[in-house]
Amino acid sequence: MTDLPADKGYKYVPEDRSKRATRIADEIERLVGVSGLRVLDVGCHRGEIATALADRYGCEVIGVDIEAQPNWDELNQHPRIKVVEGDIAQPLSSLANESFDRIISISAWEHIRHPWSALQQCQRYLRIDGKFYLFSMLYRSAGASHLLHRIEERWPHLLFPPEEIRERLNVPKLGYAFWCNKLTYQQYLFYFRKLGFHVTFERFNQDMFDHKTFRQYEQRLELYPMWDLKTDFFKVVLEFDSAHPKQPIADMVYRLRHPSS
Repeated sequence: MTDLPADKGYKYVPEDRSKRATRIADEIERLVGVSGLRVLDVGCHRGEIATALADRYGCEVIGVDIEAQPNWDELNQHPRIKVVEGDIAQPLSSLANESFDRIISISAWEHIRHPWSALQQCQRYLRIDGKFYLFSMLYRSAGASHLLHRIEERWPHLLFPPEEIRERLNVPKLGYAFWCNKLTYQQYLFYFRKLGFHVTFERFNQDMFDHKTFRQYEQRLELYPMWDLKTDFFKVVLEFDSAHPKQPIADMVYRLRHPSS
């Protein structure tokens, strides 16, 4: 019998968006220091966190999101906020001459379809003494379907085809939040190293594991690493090496004596 992680009885409870933005802005200030700095907010959505950073800490914030929101005209009236529509994985003309002291991304990166290209763009935009605060869900999390409040089983995206989920929900299509890229945390670490990022802070959320679903579908779920199944979110701060900024970082695992051609 597989030794299972703790079942914490996780329940989805919506949080007031303004209170959430204030809480996150305060944490960003505590971890990377943003007061008075230029910040790029990747996946800014309605701009609540950008607003909290601008109002509470005097940041100049540029937010980018792949889809414009109804309140953006109002947001762009703020003297320290600018929001632009675009895919961060592509070079954006609106950011062509920009550089930033801090880059932040909260609960957006899992929905980026080309995460490697997006990280490359952020590496270019971030100043060599800058910091990148990244908080993202992982694909193999029990909650990565974003359907915890609608489907009893955890991990439905790993267990059932999308067509079956649509039929169960009686909807013509699944919302954008269902579609997460499939990166594991180990793949993120590989990308960080290739782009010259050191991880200077790291935390994981492991709250959504469900014993009932795991035991019911154990033959399928045990094919995945248990660490991946129990890990929902990661939070990191990324910084460049001061001596060799933006240069790939050697992996200490490798000691190749006869590199392949």
